[in-house]
Amino acid sequence: MDAHLAAAAADVTPQEAARMLDEAADVQLLDLVADDRYRFRPEVRQYLADTAGPEHGVPECSAAVERVLDALLNRALHAAHAALPQSWRTEPAPSDGDAYRDEARGVAALAAEVGNLVRAVSVAEEYQHVTTALRLARALWPLQLKAGYWDEVLPALRVAARCADEHQPRSRTAAGIHFQLGHCLGELGRWEEAGHAAHAAVGSERAAGHVRGEASSVELLGLLNLYQWRYEAAYERFVEAERVYGRIAAGQEGAQDVARALALAERHQGRALRGMGRLADSQRLLESATDFFKERGENYNRARALTDLAETLHDAGERAEALTKIAEAEELLTPAAAPHLRYLAGLRLRCEGGR
Repeated sequence: MDAHLAAAAADVTPQEAARMLDEAADVQLLDLVADDRYRFRPEVRQYLADTAGPEHGVPECSAAVERVLDALLNRALHAAHAALPQSWRTEPAPSDGDAYRDEARGVAALAAEVGNLVRAVSVAEEYQHVTTALRLARALWPLQLKAGYWDEVLPALRVAARCADEHQPRSRTAAGIHFQLGHCLGELGRWEEAGHAAHAAVGSERAAGHVRGEASSVELLGLLNLYQWRYEAAYERFVEAERVYGRIAAGQEGAQDVARALALAERHQGRALRGMGRLADSQRLLESATDFFKERGENYNRARALTDLAETLHDAGERAEALTKIAEAEELLTPAAAPHLRYLAGLRLRCEGGR
């Protein structure tokens, strides 16, 4: 925790909370784990859990929990919006609280808080703050998409999916949670579970009449096929997703996202075509997607498309050009995109080694 979360718990100012934290650390009730962040020692945490209710009463303890959950949610929403400002899967930033200046700082803030956020989803469900639990889980999306925190966020997504099915079944929120769960499970190679979650997302989006969400969830089914090297099936899903996006007319909800969504679908089709051996078609689509994201100033998606393009060029024997694309992609990514930077390093070795 830091002074702001401690202030929410104790209902004091951050300055007063900082003083209290320093005093607690001086007498070894807390450990300093990072700059201005503290952690209770296990025996102290257990003692406080056992004595808080009898000493302060249930209403006061419940109010403190609610204040901390609200403070965490505010921080998470600001960070998620900063990390993925173009995505409809993240909420708009709250009007109050501290904003983050750019995507890297947003991802870093979520990463620093991930332990608290995951625990907060379960606490919010336990205290029957259902909406808070689901919003906290949705705010984890940039961490799994950009930073590869799949193992860390999976417990929270499981709790949130169960909570959504119980309290908001077949809703947009349930669909969003199942989408995140399917994505996370897919990244971890748990294909059967991932497929079930992705199909649940498609069904909930259709039930809610959310065309944009339905198309995105169909696209996820394609990605799961792609990761399993089922390239023809993946390509069919990506084409289907493109058709669903085409049902969104000008002026309808999601219309402003269609161009970007189609560029993403185009990129994924290019990936599938590469797996099918249709390298010229793959290169054409991936170059188109790369140009789109360059024009939009979306460095992360441009880097991903450049990576796919480099792989296609490598397969075509154009290793020098592939290395150029790899270098371009590396320059666009921040350290927060560690999993993708590692992948690029491996791809570079393949190109340089002639494999």
